Amino acid sequence: MPNYGMPGVAADRRTSRLTGVIILSVIAAIALGYLTYTNLRSEDGLRIALRTEHLGDGISAGSQVRVDGVTVGEVAEVTPGARGTQQIALLLDTERLVGIDDSLAIDYAPTNLFGIAEIELRRGAGGSPLREGAVLDLTGTNNDRVYDATMSAILRSLSQVGMTVTSPQMATVISQLAADFKAFTPLVQALITVSRTIADNQDVMPSELAGKLGPAFDGGGQFASATMKVIDQLSEIRVTQVDKQRYDIGVGVIGGAILPALTTTVSTAGAHFAETTDMLAPMLLALAQMSPNPRRTGADLTALLRNLRGAMPDGPNGPVVNLDVELSGVPGIAVPLLGKAGAR
Repeated sequence: MPNYGMPGVAADRRTSRLTGVIILSVIAAIALGYLTYTNLRSEDGLRIALRTEHLGDGISAGSQVRVDGVTVGEVAEVTPGARGTQQIALLLDTERLVGIDDSLAIDYAPTNLFGIAEIELRRGAGGSPLREGAVLDLTGTNNDRVYDATMSAILRSLSQVGMTVTSPQMATVISQLAADFKAFTPLVQALITVSRTIADNQDVMPSELAGKLGPAFDGGGQFASATMKVIDQLSEIRVTQVDKQRYDIGVGVIGGAILPALTTTVSTAGAHFAETTDMLAPMLLALAQMSPNPRRTGADLTALLRNLRGAMPDGPNGPVVNLDVELSGVPGIAVPLLGKAGAR
């Protein structure tokens, strides 16, 4: 039996070769079709586009696209759109887009400390499946579905917060708060004093406290008694009893004529003499400069008055000047005053 022969099968050399060629051709066609399908599928994938109003720093062709940290595709290209928008073309692997539909949201996330970014797809509340060539509009009311978490966006946010915190308005608010707290200082001091008084008297016996409060009640009684006496004296004024009308006229004159006239007089005088009072400040300043050392000036004045008091002792008819004059060497004055005895 020849090498190409089989028991019970009638075959010659030509038939066997033809059968082998057909079988090899079928196997090669199947293998080529599978490889072609696999390569085309891996190259094409699912192509969609995102229209956004903001593009994260570092997003460009070749940037990675991830879902839950797993790479599912890349950015094919980034092109400018209308009215300041951008259109980001994505090439995605459909087998890895689990739960991702047209309600998706995106994050611009940094891949390292240098700010090189990638796109992280987040699942939405539910929508239609993604279709080849779909364009998802993430502008306008859908702008909240885009979040920029890149390093540059974080730095810009921090700078804006710093400018807001250190703005002049914040300084004004702090100054106003300081002034308000300063205005409440007396009230706080009073509360502290009351608290300290209460704390100091917690260890004092009740009988001692009552003894200390006794004079206060005594003074309150005296004040009440004096108040009643004043009221009684006012009620016993004769004019209020016998001539109430004249009393009312007097009160009306004082309140309706004298006091308003006095107010007008003082206001007019203030308007005319305001400039004159400005002259008092230089004059008082000059007087103050005449005595640069008030303590020394006071001591000198006291010594001067003490010496004058010693030079003028009290006599029978009042103070007498204690003065001795030597005229023996001046006969022209001594003789007329003292006579011939003064010439010797």
